Amino acid sequence: MESVPLIKGMFVNSHIEALRKEKGEEAVHELERRYGKPLAFRNLEDVPVREEVRIIEMVFDLMTGDAEIPDKSFEAGRLHFRNFINTPFGRMVDATLPKTEEGLVGLLTRARYIARHVFKNTNFSSEIIDDRTLKISMENCDYPIDHFRGLFYEWMVRWGFEGHSVSARATKPSRYEYTLSW
Repeated sequence: MESVPLIKGMFVNSHIEALRKEKGEEAVHELERRYGKPLAFRNLEDVPVREEVRIIEMVFDLMTGDAEIPDKSFEAGRLHFRNFINTPFGRMVDATLPKTEEGLVGLLTRARYIARHVFKNTNFSSEIIDDRTLKISMENCDYPIDHFRGLFYEWMVRWGFEGHSVSARATKPSRYEYTLSW
């Protein structure tokens, strides 16, 4: 049996702070009511990813006024990236490399090294397929499959890639492959 996937509290807090910034303290109180427990996460605390997923989806609902959104997991993944990039770690990663194909490929081919600062018990790997295609595999992650499809899509949007796509497929339970093309 796989160990429980964990994420650092600072990344969970980024979703709460994004809600606070966009909708105010009243929305954060509503989030805490919906969550059913205090929203108190220490920055370096290991939080189960499934708890982060619950929180980000509730944050997404509060930001959209509980609207029925098609492809909600994908859109929550996009929000996840926007929140991540505003954390100190995300700003550092974002500022480290040029916003070019080489920068993106260089960054994402080192996904497993970056991910170990964010996650525990989740495995990442990446493989260059050709000069405009990259495959990233995630194992034991607890996110809905389309969540990281949205996250990677938003990353490519931020870096200005036009005509890009991200596809996702499950290769076995709790193992996903994402193909990024541009």
